[in-house]
Amino acid sequence: MLRLTKTLALTTLFAWPMAQAAEVLPAPLLQLDDKFSHHVLVAEKSTHQLHLFQNDNGKPKLVKTVQMATGKKAGDKIFQGDHRTPEGVYQMTEFLTHEDLIKRHGKAGEIYGVGAFVMNYPNPIDEREGKTGGGIWIHSTNDETRIDKGLDSRGCVVTANVDLIELAKYIELNRTSVVVVHNLNYLKSDAWESERANILKTVSDWASAWQSEDITTYLKQYDAKQFTDRTRGNYSAFSQYKKAVFSAPGKPEVNLSNISIMMANGYAVATFIQDYKATNLADVGKKLLYLKKNEYYEWKIVSEVWTKSGIEPSEEELNKVAFQPSMRFFKTLNPEQIMEIIPANATSATQSASN
Repeated sequence: MLRLTKTLALTTLFAWPMAQAAEVLPAPLLQLDDKFSHHVLVAEKSTHQLHLFQNDNGKPKLVKTVQMATGKKAGDKIFQGDHRTPEGVYQMTEFLTHEDLIKRHGKAGEIYGVGAFVMNYPNPIDEREGKTGGGIWIHSTNDETRIDKGLDSRGCVVTANVDLIELAKYIELNRTSVVVVHNLNYLKSDAWESERANILKTVSDWASAWQSEDITTYLKQYDAKQFTDRTRGNYSAFSQYKKAVFSAPGKPEVNLSNISIMMANGYAVATFIQDYKATNLADVGKKLLYLKKNEYYEWKIVSEVWTKSGIEPSEEELNKVAFQPSMRFFKTLNPEQIMEIIPANATSATQSASN
């Protein structure tokens, strides 16, 4: 039996300190969940502000805002070395301590401050658009006057050391996302809910058709012109593979839970737990569906990723308690204590992040 949990619940409105507080919601954050989006970072390049939102019954609630610097050149990242910060929906996949950075880059690693979170740029949308480069991080700096300049990095998001230490309390690797936009736009609640419902319908129709082995309806959820798969290639090859899978005996059971939806740069990402059971296979993983609107303004899948990363239960989940901010990545709140740790072999600079 198909089961979709935590999807269409419409709850209390996000509180925003404006006159029209009950009328608007941040457009990029269409659905939050305690598994993959108990907290989300939104980097607004036009104002050089980095916002931390938390899940409030599926809707975003602002926790705090800090200043940041981004790439030296305005605009979305296109190629390696263009000194632009990419715009889109990303997850933080790795944390590099100050000690790690010094070991990698020698004394030059001091420019990254107390530590760095690695973003998964380029993501599947970036790849299909031919964007290049890498090494895009959220990090701090040993020269915090850079932050006041606004445009001062090679493509990374740069914050003050104390701010990175504070934000890190809310981050979990392979779960917490950062949405990078030029302008943080807002939607009236009815438009926000309509956009969310449209994406959820595509996800629900996709899962229902998969379980019932309705190959026609299933493939209709994909964009035949734009879809690419990292393993199978273009839509034609992917559809032939799926037709062969659907023709195998026995119907699968497909359960989706913990759905988060974020949107930026003309696409949306639905992230959820996918629990799949079939005659000869049973597996649970994290699925990311990347969706874009077609010429008829319908949300269609243009890429998908299945992974085991980020599904292992956290300490809070094991103890069946709500997520709690904690010092997961740093041992002290004092940046000076962190940055005085210099390994003995860190005497010369090595190649820096590519950007």
